[in-house]
Amino acid sequence: MKVITIVALLVVSLPGAYAQSRPVRRAASVKEISTTQRLTPALPIRRVVLYSNGVAYFERRGMVSGQAEINLPFKQSQVDDVLKSLVVLDLGRGRIGAVSYNSSAPPSARLNEIPFSIDAGTEQETSPLAGGLAAVLTQLQGAHVIVTTQTRTVRGAILTVEERKSQIDANKPPLITNLLVIASDNGEFSSFDLSEVRSVRLLDEGAWQDVSEFARATASTRRRDAKTIVVTSTGEGPRELAVSYTVAAPIWKTTYRVVLDDTGKPFFQGWAIVDNVGDEDWTGVELSLVSGTPVSFIQPLQQPLYRHRPIIPIPEDLALEPQVHDTGVGHAVGSGHGGGMGSGDGAGVGPGRGFNMGGGNPALGGGDAPAPIAGPRTSFSDAITSEESGVKTAATGKKFGDFFEYRIDQPVTLRRDRSALIPILQTRMEGERVSIYNEAARKDRPMSGIRLKNSSPLTLEDGSLTVIEGEAYAGEALIERLKPDEERFISFALDLGTLVTARSKMDREPAVLVRAVNGVLQAHYYQTEKKVYTITNQTDSPRVVYVEHPVRDKWILSDKTQKPAETTATLYRFRVEVAPQQTVEFPVTERLALMDSYALSNLTTDDIKVFVTRRYIDEETRAALENIMVIKGKIAALDRGLASIEREAAEIAADQARLRENIKALKDTSETRQLIARYVAKAGEQETRMEQIATERRAIAADRAKVQLELDETIRSLALDRKL
Repeated sequence: MKVITIVALLVVSLPGAYAQSRPVRRAASVKEISTTQRLTPALPIRRVVLYSNGVAYFERRGMVSGQAEINLPFKQSQVDDVLKSLVVLDLGRGRIGAVSYNSSAPPSARLNEIPFSIDAGTEQETSPLAGGLAAVLTQLQGAHVIVTTQTRTVRGAILTVEERKSQIDANKPPLITNLLVIASDNGEFSSFDLSEVRSVRLLDEGAWQDVSEFARATASTRRRDAKTIVVTSTGEGPRELAVSYTVAAPIWKTTYRVVLDDTGKPFFQGWAIVDNVGDEDWTGVELSLVSGTPVSFIQPLQQPLYRHRPIIPIPEDLALEPQVHDTGVGHAVGSGHGGGMGSGDGAGVGPGRGFNMGGGNPALGGGDAPAPIAGPRTSFSDAITSEESGVKTAATGKKFGDFFEYRIDQPVTLRRDRSALIPILQTRMEGERVSIYNEAARKDRPMSGIRLKNSSPLTLEDGSLTVIEGEAYAGEALIERLKPDEERFISFALDLGTLVTARSKMDREPAVLVRAVNGVLQAHYYQTEKKVYTITNQTDSPRVVYVEHPVRDKWILSDKTQKPAETTATLYRFRVEVAPQQTVEFPVTERLALMDSYALSNLTTDDIKVFVTRRYIDEETRAALENIMVIKGKIAALDRGLASIEREAAEIAADQARLRENIKALKDTSETRQLIARYVAKAGEQETRMEQIATERRAIAADRAKVQLELDETIRSLALDRKL
């Protein structure tokens, strides 16, 4: 009856046959399964370590005895992490066996291996029960069954399911009935109207196993997010079993409270926010919170991988003729490769006592107003900083490697789908109440803030911070990771009691150094920018203002500027104290080193005058520079003489060309002969002058080279390194 109840709900209409000659697979009966699979309850969670990169380390411990099977339920998305991090230890000298889990093969791949299939519905217009059963039985042809109706019970093999149509009313569709035909062991054929069949019992174990496998594969499509990992261990007597693994988890978060007293000294309180989004309660677990970012990734290990294989058709003609191969030197070529990679880690913690940290609060109900508390009233800020506040630090900090761990001192109980605030720090910190001004952020008002020093031994993870001052909420801020003994400025509100303005002025300072190097005179000086911050304290209490001034590349602070209290990669921070109702001007002067260069070979008299006016040079250097100018004058005179004879030579050459053209144009007469003789005589005189010009040119060139050598040597020998 159970079988029919399951099968009848699966309505199908796909063709197929179940061959009677199909090999029968050995399968345990339902009774056998229930007596052999005695599964031990899952090991309880004993330790949880949450990391700030979104993973969690879980450790389970519990007692087992004899041959144990441990069920560990996980979500589908967690299995890949578990498979690459699972560590199983039997602490009682037992032997760990196989670690198994239900396959993650796609349902379509699993259903393809089953010799029949069933659709989710049917288009039969008669009873869904008959149509669904007909579709199933059609695909179980050849299977041995026992068919029971109200009047008879017959045992035999399924031959077919016949469909019949009968027209009772011409105005209505025909009535469809299904007849099951079986062949009994004595050779008798019997038919049954499926609407009258009460049960069909499968006698073939193989057929029943296929139906069961189909049901499991179909059910897995509905429970895609469920996965069970089974751990087996074989041993004798009671012993402890430990299992650890990592899975994805929400990052743990931190949030802080700062209470400022009348002097601005901070009292610091830190809380950690943890979330249990799993399917199990954390009951008395050892909880640790780790600040750090270990490398973590997801690798799809649970999904079976299939390689594509080509389908090769069978040749239609298998009549092969014999082949004769030539004899030769045979050889074989082979290659192969392999690789492996593995890693492992483990951690263990001894058993310990545990109790629930949580506590119940009485419900608040309506009614009359409560009576005031008798006696002196304690302020909220005094209460929160008192040792009797009821809030006790629950964590101990410890540094290991690049990580920092907050280990919760007492066992924690946290129900599933619940979150909790856990106090991890409560202490007085070093620091003071300040105002922080940054012109780029806001031009007229600074921000109210705290200069906080982490005087605790704990590393404070980044998080939100709420400030309480004067018995009330004062503002909020974000704090970045703060290690022990580190200082940090934290701003939480706009300071409406302080006014700041800034004005700038650019200038050029006189040269501070003059050098002559390789024929170049260098004048080193500073470009300056002076910014004056005018700070006005509009309150009746003193103010400590930190002015944040940007650090610029190649600009340096002048010696006249007050030394900054702190320098970062991008900012100078200057501490300025302002008395009540007072105004203070705070100047910040920066200098940029620049240099003007003058080539001595191009030096002019005006340049020397500038050097003297700016006091770049002394009298000795001035004499040396004037000597250079005298030598440059000699070179200029020689260049002028050379240019003069060059012009004369050009004029003679042009005149000779004219004479030659004239001689060619004259005819041979007594009158022209006299003129030609005159031209020839003049050309002779010009040739004599051209020879003289060539001699003078060589002499001038030699003199110029000598004077140029003298100039180069004078420039090269000039050395100057003078601080002004």
